[in-house]
Amino acid sequence: MKIKDLSKIERPREKLIAKGPDNLKDEELLAILLGTGVEGKNVIEV
Repeated sequence: MKIKDLSKIERPREKLIAKGPDNLKDEELLAILLGTGVEGKNVIEV
């Protein structure tokens, strides 16, 4: 699933702003830091 396919509140960056870093999974925090995925995989899958 692509980040664009998530509702705005479920997107890692928006979730970070709304709920703070303590409420994000490690994968979501890494997705924010990485910013993009690689060919064939989105940033959350990486």
